[in-house]
This record gives sequence, structure tokens and C-alpha cells, in this order.
Amino acid sequence: MINDNQYIRRCKECWYDATYLLPELNKKIIYIDQFAISNMMKVLNPQTKAYKKGTLDMFWLRLFERVDSLCKLQLIICPDSGFHTNESLLSPYFRPLKQMYELLSNGTSFDDHETIKRCQLATHAENWISGKADKPLNLDVHSVVYGKINEWQDRFIVSVNMQYGTDWIEDLRRDREKLHKGLSRVFERWQSEKDKSFNDWFEKESGDFGSLTMKIYMCYVKRLDEIRTGTIKPTINDMLPSSTVLMVRDIQDIFEKAGVPDSDIWQKTFEYLSSPSLKEIPFIKISSMLYAALARKAASGRKKLPSTGMANDIEIISVLLPYCDAMFIDKECHGYLKERPLCNAIDFGTNIFSLTNKEDFLKYLNDIENNTPKDHFDQIEKIYGKTWREPYLTLYK
Repeated sequence: MINDNQYIRRCKECWYDATYLLPELNKKIIYIDQFAISNMMKVLNPQTKAYKKGTLDMFWLRLFERVDSLCKLQLIICPDSGFHTNESLLSPYFRPLKQMYELLSNGTSFDDHETIKRCQLATHAENWISGKADKPLNLDVHSVVYGKINEWQDRFIVSVNMQYGTDWIEDLRRDREKLHKGLSRVFERWQSEKDKSFNDWFEKESGDFGSLTMKIYMCYVKRLDEIRTGTIKPTINDMLPSSTVLMVRDIQDIFEKAGVPDSDIWQKTFEYLSSPSLKEIPFIKISSMLYAALARKAASGRKKLPSTGMANDIEIISVLLPYCDAMFIDKECHGYLKERPLCNAIDFGTNIFSLTNKEDFLKYLNDIENNTPKDHFDQIEKIYGKTWREPYLTLYK
């Protein structure tokens, strides 16, 4: 039996157990976007149309072989996320997709993206109220991941398939379409803003966060008052406050603990959410810069509207990039991250890859293995056996 940082061997005759400690691991954390998960699934799954047609790029097979092998060698981990789940639910291949991302994540998952944003905001609010608004945030990946990143992998993965109702899936689809329509309208406005600079759009995007947060919260308070007076009837959503509402409550709790009098809490909340320092919070900074890059593209003459998944892609990158050693994302967002000033301003030490530099990604993965001492592989073979590192090409057979 293998778990965490030890393994146990048992004598077949007398059942005596002997426990052996294992060395500490330092796995690379790699986020693989949904489109790559989908293509790796298709290249292995005989039930998909793409597999039957034989039209898929064999790069996806090579990528799966590399990633799966390195996961088994305990050198990398690819945590899954709610983004994987939601996008898979909109596909006819939900369970096969789930098998793929759970195989590579080995029981580790990033926290809900709204929870990660609340965590960053709360830490920044603590710094701000203590007069240290410029203090860099401690972006510890272990604080935003469920499961142990650096544990030695067990031989088995236990998975539970939940039943998602059609209403839930349709809500996801409607929300996605609504978000896309909203971004398309903004994109059309950007096309006419030819007199603005990148910094103008960045300041607008980052500045809107605080004002929009307060607007949403005040609408929530107004609705509660209407419910109390019987003007309207409550719904299930009124029992479950939005993440934005929870953010404001977090901020006020922090200010209260810092000694701010009750009479000044609201004033301080407004002051904080109007602070220019908010634009340095990682998820706000990254998303605002990506939207500013998209606005610049629109104003420079781009006619094509953003893809349906663009808003989702920006959300993924802005929330998860600071916690990853590497990300494999879509080509468009990768292109924006290579442009100035993004390539200089967004520097968290994360290696960014896409289909644009797909061979570089394979080289990056190969270098991880090549730079690992031989005794690590000896330990792997001793614990798991000689064939353990072979990729799971029969996952769907």
C-alpha cells in the first residue's frame, strides 16, 4: 500500500507489515486546458467520431503519453478544476472527459475559482487596512488545491459519478451564451474606441471591479429589504448569497477584526473598493490586462467577434496562472500574454504553452524527466514495478 510519503509491504505467509518512508516530492504543477483534455480523450477513445475518422493530430497522443508517464513518475501533477467539470458537462462525452482529467489530476483539484478570488481579495484587504497595500500576496498553491500535491500516488483512483440534472446543464449553457453575448457587445464598443490606449482600457477594466462589486451588493441588500416587507417572495437564490456578496462580507469582517468601528465599516468598505491598489491583485490585474489586449485588437481593426469560450478562458488564466509552473492554453490568449506590456507585467514564473509552441511544451516535459536524478527512477521501479510508467493507452478499451 502506498500513501502520502510512505509505503507498506506485507508478508504473504505471516502477514507481517513493514513500513518504509519515501523521500519528499516536488512535483511541477501543470494546468491543461479543456480543449487539450478533449483532444487527448478523442485520440484514445474508439467511441468518438474523431477517432473513427482518424483525423486527429497525433500530437495529442504524444502529449498524453508524456503527461501520463510523468504523472506516474511522480514528477508532475495536473490538478483539475470546476472549469473542466462545467465544460465537460456541455459535451456528449462527459464521463470519458472526466476519466481523462481525473487520471492526470490524481485526486487533486483547484478550489472553486470564486473561492480563490475571495482568498486573494481577503489577503489584500488585510494588508490594505494595516497600511501595507503594496505588500505582495503569498500565492501558495497548497492553499487553493484540494488534495495533496506532493504525495506519492496510490495505484488506484476512486471516482464517483454524480448525476447532473438537465436543468443544471441547461443553466450552464445559458450562462455561457449570456456571457458571450455581453462580451460581444463590449467588443463592438471597443471597435469604435480608436482614440484610447492600452492603459485606458486597463484602468477602466480594473477600476470597474470595485464599483461593480458594490453595485451588486447594494442590489442584494435592497432585495432582502423587499423580502422582509413582503413586497416580493424569496427564491432559492436568496438563500445562497453570490460570491460577490460573500466578498463584501469578508472585507467587512476583516475590517471589524482590525478594529474599525461599526459606524465606519461602510465608509472603509467603499474606500477600499475604490482603492487604486486593487488593480495589483493578481486575478484583477491579469483579467484586466487580457481584456485590454482584446480591446486593443478590436480598436485596431479586428472584425471577428470573440469566441464563445473567450470569457471563460480569461477567467481560467487570471485565477490559476499564478499557482502553476506551466499552463497549456488556447492560442489566442497565449498570443496576448506574449504582447507588451503583458509579457513584462504578468510575471509569476509560469511557463505558457499552446499549439503555437506545442513542440516546446513536449521539450519542457522531457526536460523535467531528463533533469531528475537516476535514484528517483530506481525508487519508482522498486515501489510500482517496471511497467508502471507506461502510458495508459487502453483507458477507454
